[in-house]
Amino acid sequence: MVGVNKRFTSSGYLVRDGKVLLVNHRRYRLWLPVGGHIEPDEDPVDTLYREAREETGFQIEIEAERPANQRLETTVLPAPVAMLTYDIRPGPVLIDLIYFVRPVGGAQRLAASEHRAMRWFDREALRDPAIPDNVRLLGTQAIEQSERVRPSPSSVQSAHERGNEWVAGVDKHFTSTGFLVRDGKVLLVNHRKLRMWLPFGGHIEPNEDPVEALHREAREETGFEIEIVAERPEIDQRGVHVLPAPETILLEDIEPGHVHIDLIYFVRPVGGAQRLAENEHSEMRWFDREALNDDGITADVRLLGTQAIDRIEGRNGA
Repeated sequence: MVGVNKRFTSSGYLVRDGKVLLVNHRRYRLWLPVGGHIEPDEDPVDTLYREAREETGFQIEIEAERPANQRLETTVLPAPVAMLTYDIRPGPVLIDLIYFVRPVGGAQRLAASEHRAMRWFDREALRDPAIPDNVRLLGTQAIEQSERVRPSPSSVQSAHERGNEWVAGVDKHFTSTGFLVRDGKVLLVNHRKLRMWLPFGGHIEPNEDPVEALHREAREETGFEIEIVAERPEIDQRGVHVLPAPETILLEDIEPGHVHIDLIYFVRPVGGAQRLAENEHSEMRWFDREALNDDGITADVRLLGTQAIDRIEGRNGA
Protein backbone atom coordinates (compact mmCIF):
# COMPACT_ATOMS: atom_id res chain seq x y z
CA MET A 1 0.00 0.00 0.00
CA VAL A 2 3.06 2.29 0.12
CA GLY A 3 2.74 5.19 -2.31
CA VAL A 4 -0.88 4.35 -3.21
CA ASN A 5 -3.50 7.10 -2.88
CA LYS A 6 -5.74 6.61 0.13
CA ARG A 7 -9.25 7.88 0.92
CA PHE A 8 -11.06 8.14 4.23
CA THR A 9 -14.44 6.50 4.75
CA SER A 10 -16.78 6.25 7.73
CA SER A 11 -18.88 3.16 8.54
CA GLY A 12 -21.54 2.41 11.14
CA TYR A 13 -22.75 -0.91 12.55
CA LEU A 14 -26.37 -0.06 13.31
CA VAL A 15 -27.88 -2.24 16.07
CA ARG A 16 -31.46 -2.65 17.29
CA ASP A 17 -33.01 -5.44 19.41
CA GLY A 18 -29.88 -7.61 19.31
CA LYS A 19 -29.51 -7.43 15.53
CA VAL A 20 -27.22 -5.47 13.22
CA LEU A 21 -28.41 -3.91 9.96
CA LEU A 22 -26.38 -4.76 6.85
CA VAL A 23 -26.89 -3.82 3.22
CA ASN A 24 -26.02 -5.92 0.18
CA HIS A 25 -23.88 -3.73 -2.06
CA ARG A 26 -24.77 -3.87 -5.78
CA ARG A 27 -21.18 -3.44 -6.94
CA TYR A 28 -19.33 -5.64 -4.45
CA ARG A 29 -22.17 -8.15 -3.85
CA LEU A 30 -21.24 -8.33 -0.17
CA TRP A 31 -23.15 -7.72 3.06
CA LEU A 32 -21.67 -4.53 4.51
CA PRO A 33 -22.45 -1.95 7.19
CA VAL A 34 -23.74 1.52 6.36
CA GLY A 35 -21.05 3.95 5.24
CA GLY A 36 -19.24 5.82 2.52
CA HIS A 37 -16.56 8.30 1.53
CA ILE A 38 -15.87 11.30 3.75
CA GLU A 39 -16.35 14.32 1.50
CA PRO A 40 -13.91 17.29 1.60
CA ASP A 41 -16.32 19.43 3.65
CA GLU A 42 -17.23 16.63 6.10
CA ASP A 43 -15.81 15.08 9.24
CA PRO A 44 -16.39 11.37 10.05
CA VAL A 45 -19.54 12.17 12.07
CA ASP A 46 -21.01 14.29 9.26
CA THR A 47 -20.49 11.39 6.86
CA LEU A 48 -21.98 8.78 9.17
CA TYR A 49 -25.16 10.80 9.79
CA ARG A 50 -25.57 11.50 6.06
CA GLU A 51 -24.88 7.94 4.93
CA ALA A 52 -27.28 6.51 7.53
CA ARG A 53 -30.09 8.76 6.26
CA GLU A 54 -29.32 8.07 2.59
CA GLU A 55 -28.75 4.31 2.85
CA THR A 56 -31.20 3.24 5.58
CA GLY A 57 -33.62 6.10 6.23
CA PHE A 58 -32.65 6.17 9.94
CA GLN A 59 -31.48 9.01 12.15
CA ILE A 60 -28.69 7.61 14.32
CA GLU A 61 -26.80 8.12 17.55
CA ILE A 62 -23.21 7.01 17.99
CA GLU A 63 -22.59 4.51 20.79
CA ALA A 64 -19.54 6.12 22.35
CA GLU A 65 -18.53 7.48 25.69
CA ARG A 66 -17.85 11.18 25.72
CA PRO A 67 -14.28 11.45 27.05
CA ALA A 68 -13.22 13.99 29.65
CA ASN A 69 -12.12 16.10 26.68
CA GLN A 70 -15.73 17.25 26.32
CA ARG A 71 -14.79 20.02 28.78
CA LEU A 72 -12.63 21.56 26.09
CA GLU A 73 -13.66 24.42 23.85
CA THR A 74 -12.38 22.40 20.88
CA THR A 75 -15.04 20.17 19.31
CA VAL A 76 -14.42 16.55 20.34
CA LEU A 77 -15.62 13.84 17.94
CA PRO A 78 -16.27 10.27 19.10
CA ALA A 79 -13.27 8.01 18.58
CA PRO A 80 -13.91 5.03 16.28
CA VAL A 81 -13.97 1.54 17.79
CA ALA A 82 -11.63 0.36 15.04
CA MET A 83 -9.88 1.59 11.91
CA LEU A 84 -9.38 -0.69 8.92
CA THR A 85 -7.80 -0.27 5.51
CA TYR A 86 -9.21 -2.03 2.44
CA ASP A 87 -7.02 -2.70 -0.56
CA ILE A 88 -9.71 -2.72 -3.25
CA ARG A 89 -8.25 -2.75 -6.75
CA PRO A 90 -8.51 -0.82 -8.95
CA GLY A 91 -8.79 2.41 -7.02
CA PRO A 92 -7.45 4.03 -3.87
CA VAL A 93 -6.93 2.23 -0.58
CA LEU A 94 -9.82 2.98 1.78
CA ILE A 95 -9.13 4.03 5.39
CA ASP A 96 -12.35 3.18 7.21
CA LEU A 97 -13.28 4.65 10.61
CA ILE A 98 -15.69 2.18 12.27
CA TYR A 99 -18.46 3.21 14.70
CA PHE A 100 -21.22 1.37 16.55
CA VAL A 101 -24.54 3.22 16.26
CA ARG A 102 -28.24 2.87 17.05
CA PRO A 103 -31.37 4.29 15.38
CA VAL A 104 -33.16 7.16 17.14
CA GLY A 105 -35.62 8.20 14.44
CA GLY A 106 -36.66 7.90 10.81
CA ALA A 107 -37.99 4.81 9.08
CA GLN A 108 -36.19 1.99 7.30
CA ARG A 109 -35.74 2.63 3.58
CA LEU A 110 -33.54 0.86 1.06
CA ALA A 111 -31.30 2.92 -1.23
CA ALA A 112 -32.13 0.78 -4.26
CA SER A 113 -29.63 2.56 -6.51
CA GLU A 114 -26.72 1.34 -4.32
CA HIS A 115 -27.96 -1.82 -2.61
CA ARG A 116 -29.86 -4.93 -3.63
CA ALA A 117 -31.18 -5.76 -0.16
CA MET A 118 -31.18 -4.72 3.49
CA ARG A 119 -31.45 -7.18 6.38
CA TRP A 120 -31.16 -7.40 10.18
CA PHE A 121 -28.68 -10.10 11.33
CA ASP A 122 -28.45 -11.66 14.78
CA ARG A 123 -25.28 -13.44 15.98
CA GLU A 124 -26.28 -16.72 14.39
CA ALA A 125 -27.16 -15.16 11.03
CA LEU A 126 -23.79 -13.34 10.97
CA ARG A 127 -22.16 -16.74 10.39
CA ASP A 128 -23.47 -16.67 6.81
CA PRO A 129 -20.46 -17.38 4.51
CA ALA A 130 -21.49 -14.42 2.33
CA ILE A 131 -20.52 -12.08 5.18
CA PRO A 132 -16.83 -11.06 5.25
CA ASP A 133 -14.87 -11.99 8.38
CA ASN A 134 -14.32 -8.38 9.43
CA VAL A 135 -18.05 -7.61 9.15
CA ARG A 136 -18.91 -10.75 11.14
CA LEU A 137 -16.47 -9.87 13.93
CA LEU A 138 -17.38 -6.19 14.22
CA GLY A 139 -21.10 -6.86 13.80
CA THR A 140 -20.96 -9.33 16.69
CA GLN A 141 -19.01 -6.84 18.83
CA ALA A 142 -21.57 -4.13 18.06
CA ILE A 143 -24.42 -6.39 19.20
CA GLU A 144 -22.53 -7.34 22.38
CA GLN A 145 -21.81 -3.70 23.21
CA SER A 146 -25.45 -2.74 22.73
CA GLU A 147 -26.48 -5.42 25.25
CA ARG A 148 -24.10 -4.24 27.94
CA VAL A 149 -24.79 -1.25 30.16
CA ARG A 150 -25.09 1.58 27.71
CA PRO A 151 -22.52 4.36 27.87
CA SER A 152 -23.65 7.94 27.79
CA PRO A 153 -24.21 8.39 24.04
CA SER A 154 -22.27 10.96 22.12
CA SER A 155 -24.21 14.17 21.71
CA VAL A 156 -22.10 15.23 18.75
CA GLN A 157 -24.18 16.18 15.73
CA SER A 158 -22.93 16.82 12.25
CA ALA A 159 -21.64 20.32 11.66
CA HIS A 160 -24.46 20.95 9.21
CA GLU A 161 -27.08 19.91 11.75
CA ARG A 162 -25.64 21.94 14.59
CA GLY A 163 -25.43 25.05 12.38
CA ASN A 164 -21.74 25.60 13.11
CA GLU A 165 -20.74 27.90 10.28
CA TRP A 166 -16.98 27.61 10.70
CA VAL A 167 -17.01 23.85 10.07
CA ALA A 168 -20.06 23.38 7.82
CA GLY A 169 -19.16 23.60 4.15
CA VAL A 170 -15.45 24.22 4.81
CA ASP A 171 -12.77 21.92 3.39
CA LYS A 172 -11.31 19.78 6.17
CA HIS A 173 -7.87 18.22 6.33
CA PHE A 174 -6.97 15.02 8.16
CA THR A 175 -3.99 15.28 10.51
CA SER A 176 -2.26 12.81 12.80
CA THR A 177 -0.86 13.84 16.20
CA GLY A 178 1.18 11.95 18.80
CA PHE A 179 1.61 12.55 22.52
CA LEU A 180 5.02 10.94 23.06
CA VAL A 181 5.69 9.77 26.64
CA ARG A 182 8.89 8.60 28.36
CA ASP A 183 9.67 8.34 32.08
CA GLY A 184 6.45 10.03 33.16
CA LYS A 185 6.91 13.02 30.86
CA VAL A 186 5.39 14.04 27.53
CA LEU A 187 7.44 15.64 24.74
CA LEU A 188 6.15 18.94 23.34
CA VAL A 189 7.56 21.26 20.70
CA ASN A 190 7.22 25.05 20.53
CA HIS A 191 5.81 25.81 17.07
CA ARG A 192 7.59 28.75 15.39
CA LYS A 193 4.54 30.00 13.47
CA LEU A 194 1.85 29.41 16.10
CA ARG A 195 4.11 30.17 19.12
CA MET A 196 2.47 27.38 21.12
CA TRP A 197 3.57 24.23 22.93
CA LEU A 198 2.15 21.33 20.92
CA PRO A 199 2.64 17.58 20.44
CA PHE A 200 4.32 16.50 17.23
CA GLY A 201 2.14 15.86 14.19
CA GLY A 202 1.02 17.08 10.82
CA HIS A 203 -1.08 16.60 7.71
CA ILE A 204 -1.79 13.11 6.39
CA GLU A 205 -0.58 13.06 2.79
CA PRO A 206 -2.75 11.54 0.00
CA ASN A 207 -0.50 8.43 -0.15
CA GLU A 208 -0.44 7.91 3.64
CA ASP A 209 -2.67 6.42 6.30
CA PRO A 210 -2.73 8.00 9.81
CA VAL A 211 -0.11 5.59 11.16
CA GLU A 212 2.31 6.21 8.30
CA ALA A 213 1.92 9.95 8.80
CA LEU A 214 2.48 9.63 12.55
CA HIS A 215 5.72 7.65 12.15
CA ARG A 216 7.01 10.08 9.51
CA GLU A 217 6.17 13.15 11.61
CA ALA A 218 7.81 11.61 14.68
CA ARG A 219 11.07 11.06 12.79
CA GLU A 220 11.02 14.49 11.15
CA GLU A 221 9.99 16.52 14.22
CA THR A 222 11.57 14.63 17.13
CA GLY A 223 14.14 12.18 15.74
CA PHE A 224 12.43 9.24 17.46
CA GLU A 225 11.08 5.97 16.14
CA ILE A 226 7.78 5.35 17.93
CA GLU A 227 5.28 2.70 18.94
CA ILE A 228 1.56 3.44 19.22
CA VAL A 229 -0.08 2.38 22.49
CA ALA A 230 -3.52 1.12 21.43
CA GLU A 231 -5.65 -1.99 21.29
CA ARG A 232 -6.84 -3.32 17.94
CA PRO A 233 -9.10 -6.18 16.87
CA GLU A 234 -7.58 -9.38 15.47
CA ILE A 235 -8.69 -9.70 11.84
CA ASP A 236 -6.89 -12.03 9.43
CA GLN A 237 -8.45 -11.37 6.05
CA ARG A 238 -6.98 -10.83 2.60
CA GLY A 239 -7.02 -7.16 1.57
CA VAL A 240 -8.06 -5.94 5.05
CA HIS A 241 -5.52 -4.44 7.44
CA VAL A 242 -6.11 -3.27 11.00
CA LEU A 243 -4.73 0.11 12.09
CA PRO A 244 -4.64 1.34 15.70
CA ALA A 245 -7.69 3.50 16.31
CA PRO A 246 -7.04 7.02 17.66
CA GLU A 247 -7.68 7.86 21.31
CA THR A 248 -9.93 10.71 20.27
CA ILE A 249 -10.54 13.05 17.34
CA LEU A 250 -10.47 16.84 17.64
CA LEU A 251 -12.04 19.23 15.15
CA GLU A 252 -9.68 22.22 15.17
CA ASP A 253 -10.33 25.66 13.67
CA ILE A 254 -6.80 26.58 12.60
CA GLU A 255 -7.69 29.70 10.65
CA PRO A 256 -10.60 30.85 8.44
CA GLY A 257 -11.21 28.18 5.83
CA HIS A 258 -8.67 25.76 7.37
CA VAL A 259 -10.06 23.05 9.67
CA HIS A 260 -8.18 19.99 10.92
CA ILE A 261 -9.72 16.61 11.68
CA ASP A 262 -6.99 15.64 14.15
CA LEU A 263 -6.54 11.96 15.00
CA ILE A 264 -4.86 11.81 18.43
CA TYR A 265 -2.56 8.95 19.46
CA PHE A 266 -0.56 8.10 22.58
CA VAL A 267 2.93 6.84 21.70
CA ARG A 268 6.29 5.95 23.20
CA PRO A 269 9.84 6.03 21.76
CA VAL A 270 11.44 2.74 20.72
CA GLY A 271 14.52 4.03 18.89
CA GLY A 272 16.28 7.00 17.34
CA ALA A 273 17.65 10.04 19.16
CA GLN A 274 16.04 13.35 20.10
CA ARG A 275 16.51 15.99 17.42
CA LEU A 276 14.83 19.38 17.04
CA ALA A 277 13.36 20.32 13.64
CA GLU A 278 14.66 23.91 13.82
CA ASN A 279 12.88 25.02 10.65
CA GLU A 280 9.50 24.30 12.31
CA HIS A 281 10.09 24.58 16.06
CA SER A 282 12.05 26.89 18.32
CA GLU A 283 12.31 24.49 21.27
CA MET A 284 11.58 20.96 22.46
CA ARG A 285 10.92 20.04 26.09
CA TRP A 286 9.72 17.13 28.27
CA PHE A 287 6.79 18.05 30.56
CA ASP A 288 5.67 16.10 33.63
CA ARG A 289 2.15 16.37 35.06
CA GLU A 290 3.01 19.43 37.12
CA ALA A 291 4.77 21.25 34.28
CA LEU A 292 1.72 20.73 32.04
CA ASN A 293 -0.11 23.25 34.26
CA ASP A 294 2.02 26.02 32.72
CA ASP A 295 -0.20 28.91 31.54
CA GLY A 296 1.41 28.71 28.10
CA ILE A 297 -0.07 25.26 27.46
CA THR A 298 -3.61 25.05 26.08
CA ALA A 299 -6.32 23.09 27.89
CA ASP A 300 -6.51 20.35 25.23
CA VAL A 301 -2.74 19.73 25.26
CA ARG A 302 -2.73 19.74 29.08
CA LEU A 303 -5.59 17.25 29.36
CA LEU A 304 -4.45 14.88 26.60
CA GLY A 305 -0.81 15.09 27.72
CA THR A 306 -1.84 14.09 31.24
CA GLN A 307 -4.01 11.25 29.90
CA ALA A 308 -1.11 10.01 27.77
CA ILE A 309 1.24 9.94 30.79
CA ASP A 310 -1.37 8.13 32.90
CA ARG A 311 -2.06 5.58 30.16
CA ILE A 312 1.53 4.74 29.29
CA GLU A 313 2.92 4.86 32.81
CA GLY A 314 0.02 2.70 33.98
CA ARG A 315 0.76 0.18 31.24
CA ASN A 316 4.48 0.18 32.00
CA GLY A 317 3.74 -0.47 35.66
CA ALA A 318 1.30 -3.30 34.94
